[in-house]
Amino acid sequence: MDLFIDPTQPRAITRSLYDQIRTAIASGRITAGEQMPPSRQLAQELGVARQTIATVYGRLTAEGHVIGRGAAGTFVAPTADAHRPARADRTRSSALAPRPGLPETADPEFQPTGLDLRSGTPDLALFPHVAWRRAVLAAAHQPPSGYGAYAGLPELRRTLARLASRTRGVVADPDQIVVTAGAQSAIDLTIRLLTVPGDTVAVEEPGYLPVRRLIESLDRRVALVPVDADGMQPEHVPARARLIYTTPSHQSPTGATLTIARRRALLSYADRHHQAIIEDDYDSEYRHTDRPLEPLHLLDTTGRVVYVATFSKTLAPSLRLGYAVFPVELARHAAALRAASDVQPPELLQRAIHHLITTGDLDRHLRRSRKIYAKRHQLVADWVARMSTAGHLTPCATDHAGLHLTVRLHNITEEELAARLEPHGIRLGSYRDTWAKTPDHDGAVIGFGNADSSDLEAALSRVEHALASPPPRPRVRP
Repeated sequence: MDLFIDPTQPRAITRSLYDQIRTAIASGRITAGEQMPPSRQLAQELGVARQTIATVYGRLTAEGHVIGRGAAGTFVAPTADAHRPARADRTRSSALAPRPGLPETADPEFQPTGLDLRSGTPDLALFPHVAWRRAVLAAAHQPPSGYGAYAGLPELRRTLARLASRTRGVVADPDQIVVTAGAQSAIDLTIRLLTVPGDTVAVEEPGYLPVRRLIESLDRRVALVPVDADGMQPEHVPARARLIYTTPSHQSPTGATLTIARRRALLSYADRHHQAIIEDDYDSEYRHTDRPLEPLHLLDTTGRVVYVATFSKTLAPSLRLGYAVFPVELARHAAALRAASDVQPPELLQRAIHHLITTGDLDRHLRRSRKIYAKRHQLVADWVARMSTAGHLTPCATDHAGLHLTVRLHNITEEELAARLEPHGIRLGSYRDTWAKTPDHDGAVIGFGNADSSDLEAALSRVEHALASPPPRPRVRP
């Protein structure tokens, strides 16, 4: 408990201390049964006479806020909690307000009683707990260093450069890599590095909602580029855009793969109009039925692509670790800008990830999880094919990767489908939320990362029943 004394008001010390302690008890900062500091100790800490503290304690005791227990000391009265006002009544209003244009709240958390089939969440039951425990213990053997590794630990950046080259063909020097708190942090860093407020950033429509919100919160203009079954349409990127954000390997949310012709066209267009590109490769580790195409970063010959990757899908979103590969001329500026906000990534986490990769534990985890996710992907793909034949839906694109599939709904709206599934505790991902404008059709995003095969089959059966059920008859008034 911190108490404060105004040296300019020496005659009001007793009253001030009494008010502060009483307020602390009433607000819950000091709870019932908690021991108060001994009067002698508190007097020494505050530099006041012991009699002053004794007077304050005496008044609090007389009013029932505290009770004395002889040599044991003074304690907050047991009745303090019962007389405490509700939290809402104790909330202090503020004269401050956020600047216009910011979202009011993040999306509310939903805890389904049945199964969560939203996208973006891996199966945490697959997390390699034993290997992770070894990695953290190994990382903890080395004491933390001081400030300085603004771009990330050198040994981790060397490891990430080899990993990106080995798994995705991204050729990069370790000095080009900046370690970030997940992909969103890398995207935020790139936007602030390459654009200023008022600049235009082109994004996919439909696309990844958190990035669109990020761009708007940074006072950049959003330009919407339509997406079809072959991914983003480069010819619709406005020439005024300074930056292009795209998910070419597994378009979010449709699942489309940007064709090689469009990849080359996008790079050529960006080169002609002096634009930069963010390539968000958020879940390319999970390719189920075909070979991946070359990333934009590998095809880029003029240094316009910033490649972004994350460990959120391969390990866990809460680890908050990702990285960006910048053109060599920009990397040091990116590191300096990153240092201006949160200095550097947590060192213990970086060392643990480094250990997980270099020991081969990450590769072993990926081999195991790929097999499991591939079976789930096939299960959902087969179900989508069956529902498509029945005329209930069609897939948005040929989807070979990731942890979700997205479909167009035919005879039911997204809201109606959600309402039918809610009593069963099942929630699909929102297709409508991925559009900045009104969607030209209803849809649903079916995530299978956080569901084992048996639960997934049961949930899809419920969804099938909801799709096939006739609409409710309108009520006729007598």
